[in-house]
Amino acid sequence: MNRWLKRLLYILAGILLSVVLLLTATELVSFNVDHYLTQFERYDVPEVTGMDMDNLEYTVEDMHRYLRGDDRHRLETEAYFGDELRPVYGEREILHMIDVRDLFVAGRNIRNLGALAFAALMVLMIYKDRDWKKNIWNFLFYTMLGNILFFGVLALLMYVDFGRYFVIFHLIFFDNDLWLLNPQTDTLIQMLPQPFFYNTAYMITGIYAGTMVFLGALGLFMKKRQRKNVIE
Repeated sequence: MNRWLKRLLYILAGILLSVVLLLTATELVSFNVDHYLTQFERYDVPEVTGMDMDNLEYTVEDMHRYLRGDDRHRLETEAYFGDELRPVYGEREILHMIDVRDLFVAGRNIRNLGALAFAALMVLMIYKDRDWKKNIWNFLFYTMLGNILFFGVLALLMYVDFGRYFVIFHLIFFDNDLWLLNPQTDTLIQMLPQPFFYNTAYMITGIYAGTMVFLGALGLFMKKRQRKNVIE
């Protein structure tokens, strides 16, 4: 196999692995009910929304069922606000959640297709690269290094001005302004204020970075072990 083609394929494998792991970390945190409940307590969400923790937990679990792609087209949850059973979301929030579900479904599909493409590429490299046992560990180490540098810069930018990049994210992934909700009247933004997304983003980044560090350290360890075996 041509040397430059080999490098290109390993770079592509690194990109695929990065996307798969990032989307997996995003899903793990986004569907972690305990994470939501912790944030609700931290930001006094029961007091702000008028719902107790049991109803907030039910609301989150129903949201998760919807985002995973159940049969409903619209997220029309009802919960108790004090003693009153009423709809949780207004029309604008419901329409925004349709866009959010489309985003989650697309991310899940990309993750699954990316995992298949990565596996196929690894099989190809095993058959075509005579030095794959050595190069696979280099690939893991340099993939980790590149990602840690990139996400280190990204984490710094979010720390300096998270609000700005929060807005940029929405402008990139949504083609309307339905995400601009009123914290005085809209339950969705009362449940999930901007600090919630800040903490969620850092938790996702932490899980992703930890996984990358583990894989990179494994690659470096195996690379040194192979070199030691050759010397002996």
